[in-house]
Amino acid sequence: MKKSFVFFSLCVSYAGFMGVAMSQDSPIPMGAPRQNAAEVEAPENVVASDGTYDKFVLVRWDNSEQATSYKVFRTTDPQKSALQEVTPAWQKSTWVCDYTAVRGVKYHYAVVASNGSRLSTTSRFDKGFVRDKPLAVDDQEALSENEAYGAPHHVYLLVSDVKAKPATARAGSSVTLEARLQNIFDKATTRTEVRIFFSSNAVLDWNDVLLSRRNLSSTQPNSIFTLQENLVLPAEVLPGEYHLIIVCSSEGDVLSSKTDSAIIQIIR
Repeated sequence: MKKSFVFFSLCVSYAGFMGVAMSQDSPIPMGAPRQNAAEVEAPENVVASDGTYDKFVLVRWDNSEQATSYKVFRTTDPQKSALQEVTPAWQKSTWVCDYTAVRGVKYHYAVVASNGSRLSTTSRFDKGFVRDKPLAVDDQEALSENEAYGAPHHVYLLVSDVKAKPATARAGSSVTLEARLQNIFDKATTRTEVRIFFSSNAVLDWNDVLLSRRNLSSTQPNSIFTLQENLVLPAEVLPGEYHLIIVCSSEGDVLSSKTDSAIIQIIR
C-alpha cells in the first residue's frame, strides 16, 4: 500500500488548525514549541482499509510511547485540502471505524497522539476508502474460491473503552476490568484468547504480570458486547500509576493481537 511521506506539525489550538489548507506553501502554524510536541511520538503503521468494507473505513495504528489517547483525521488531498476530524473526542483505542466516509471518495488518514498535556506530530498518511458496492453473488463465490487457495480472511475482535472499577485501589485488592469487544466483520470469529496484564506502563513487555486468561468461543458477525473480568492486583507493588492491559488474540495468534489498556492508581 503506497503511503504519503509528507509530515505535518499539529498546532495545539484546533480552532486555528482546522481551517488551514494542507499545502507546502502554507504549513500548519505551531501553538507550542516544537520540542514539547516531539516528546510524544507520532503513531506508526497507520493502515486504512482499501475497499474492504462497504459501510466504513477501518483505520488502525500502533501504540505510541508516552501516549494516552489518540485522534484521527482525514483529508481528500494531503497537499491541498484541510484536515477533518474523524473522532471529535480523544480515544484510547488504536483503531476506529469511519462510518462517515462517502462511497467513491478516497481519503488519506492520519493520527495524532497525546499524553494529556502535549501532542505528537501527525503520523504518515494512509489512503482508505469504502467499497463502491456490495459484492455480487458471483464475486462472493469467486472470493471464497480464491481464499481456499490463498491466505484466509482474518476475522478478529477489536477492543476499546477499557475501564478499571474502581480506578483507585490498594495492592493485593480486587478490581473489575470492563472492555468493549466488537466483531466488525460479516463472518463469525473463531476462538479468541483474552489475557489481562498488570503493567508499569502502557507497553506490553516481559516484565508485565499476567492477571487473567480466558478463551471466548465464536462471536457473531457485526456484534458488540462488554467483557467483565474480576482481577486480584499484585500485592508487592509500590503506590503509583499502573496500567491494566487487555490482549485479544484470535486463535492464540500473538503477533496479530489487538490491545487496549486502562489506568489504575495504587494507593497505600
